[in-house]
Amino acid sequence: MSEQKKSFWSTLPGIITGLASILTATVALVGIFMNFGPGSNDNGEPGESPSPTATGTAFPRGTGPGGTGTAGGAPQAVIAPRNIDFGRLGSGRTATDTVTVANSGSEFLVIERTAITGRDDLFSVDAAECLVPTGIEPGSNCEIRVTFSPRSPGSYAGVLEITHSGPGSPNQVALAGEGALLGI
Repeated sequence: MSEQKKSFWSTLPGIITGLASILTATVALVGIFMNFGPGSNDNGEPGESPSPTATGTAFPRGTGPGGTGTAGGAPQAVIAPRNIDFGRLGSGRTATDTVTVANSGSEFLVIERTAITGRDDLFSVDAAECLVPTGIEPGSNCEIRVTFSPRSPGSYAGVLEITHSGPGSPNQVALAGEGALLGI
């Protein structure tokens, strides 16, 4: 045999081993993508896609602002209480209560908007603590302050609506209060 043929045949096992390694790595990557690709959780099961930020761009899966957060999952808003009854309040007086918005998910929860429907002239909302562009980090919470200021006697109702980036948005909190004559 010529020297060139001997050289080729002697290197062939090394070439085959190298190709086998490349093929094994490719199959492993395809398996990872199939099990843990976009839209799957840490167990390779179908899950939520990345949540949008206030500007509508998604963070890479499993991260929030600054690259924190855990892989997979979604934000999950937990709103408490679901009803606020301010009770009887003298006309011209003011009472304030709080609604806590907690994020029990694994992605940042962005509070996009809060609004009062119904008697928005008697109920008001201050959600400045929750309306931050970076959102509420997983395991954290913020408070929304709701105020009732009756101007005349009567029973009043309203709804606080909280729009956010988590599933089930918007959430609602029922509001009620009664205006009474001063001194009663």
